[in-house]
Amino acid sequence: MQESPETVARVATKDPVRSNPSKRTRSVTSPLLPDAAAAYRLRRMKRSAGALLVLAALLYVVSLVVTFPGVGYLRAGSEAAMVGGLADWFAVTALFRHPLGLRIPHTALVPRKKDELATKLGEFVTGHFLTRAVVVEQVAQAGIVPKVGAWLTDPTNADRLAKEGAENARALIDALDDDAVVDYVVELLRRDVARRSYAPVLGRLLDQALAGNAQEPLVQILARRARIYVREHREELVPPLKELVEQQGALGWLIATDNRMRKLLDAFADTLDDVERDPQHKLRLGLQGMLANLAVELRTDPETAAKLNALVSQFIDNSQPLLHEIVTTATASVRESLADPNGALQTRISLLIQQVGQRAQTDEAFRRRAEVALEGLVGHIVERYGSELTEIIRRQVAAWDATAASRNIELAVGRDLQFIRINGTLVGALAGLAIHTLSLPFT
Repeated sequence: MQESPETVARVATKDPVRSNPSKRTRSVTSPLLPDAAAAYRLRRMKRSAGALLVLAALLYVVSLVVTFPGVGYLRAGSEAAMVGGLADWFAVTALFRHPLGLRIPHTALVPRKKDELATKLGEFVTGHFLTRAVVVEQVAQAGIVPKVGAWLTDPTNADRLAKEGAENARALIDALDDDAVVDYVVELLRRDVARRSYAPVLGRLLDQALAGNAQEPLVQILARRARIYVREHREELVPPLKELVEQQGALGWLIATDNRMRKLLDAFADTLDDVERDPQHKLRLGLQGMLANLAVELRTDPETAAKLNALVSQFIDNSQPLLHEIVTTATASVRESLADPNGALQTRISLLIQQVGQRAQTDEAFRRRAEVALEGLVGHIVERYGSELTEIIRRQVAAWDATAASRNIELAVGRDLQFIRINGTLVGALAGLAIHTLSLPFT
């Protein structure tokens, strides 16, 4: 009585290797769980092929014990059918196991040769399918860039990517050690200062700043703060200023009175007020001239450049506390911005993603550059890592149990192989009839 697929499934769930009780307690490393339905279909095909072989044998027996006109045809056809069926049964069975348990050479090929077959399969895949030319051609024909662009222009997709990117970036920032980051930045700055001078760069920046009057706000701020400080701390400044004047000689000692020092400080405060309000004040113009000369010296004077480089090196050596504060503040700000799902940062990232998607569809030059970059990346990956697929396949198959691997392969292709047995039986019968017919004139 044939078993239904449901019955086979229940039995296979309880005992996946019920056909071999001696292996029930053995741990099997298998690439996949046995498919009960596939096992049922394979069993049916085996029974069909076996039934056809049994039918040929019965017909042969009948041809031996019964005499009737044309019995020679029956005997020749059934005999050849048995030979063909048995030969193909042996060939198909020898792929997966030893026929009848006999260790005949060159049988049980899959269990014995699985590692070698895995290596050959990997070499075949990487040699004929995972080549740079084939993969790049497939990528070019697939039109990946416009498709990805269309997907990115969807606000829902862009928002999701922005959110996931922000979460990953925040996790990366959380994993960073602020001290390690500061040490790395300081080391980079030291290497950069050692290989080049910052003086010419600062000289050009200062020239550009002066050309755009970028120093004006700073001069105003400094003049205002200095004026406020002098007026608020006039009495505190009188003694040190008086001492400074007295040190200039006898004349300075005679004129250095408290009232004169107060008037001098008040006059200085008034001058700072004039400097703040008048863009054409002589002191402001003089300061601008000093800065212009400094810019020229930074670009052309080696001595000035050397002093600046030494100052920069000294600043870097003593900048760890300041850099640590900057890094800590910056990472905290970025982390807070990334954590806000409705914040400006995530919104901006989403808009940038949508803009990239739009350009991938409408900007031909941008699309072509993206396709060239994608093809180059895929080609590099194939050339660099494609050969490793052979090793991956080999190691994965090597980890499989030989019997289990053979069983699973047989479940996958064994049903089709049974048609070889059926065809062998039928073709053998036809060949036997043909040979018998052709040999009649000679008997």
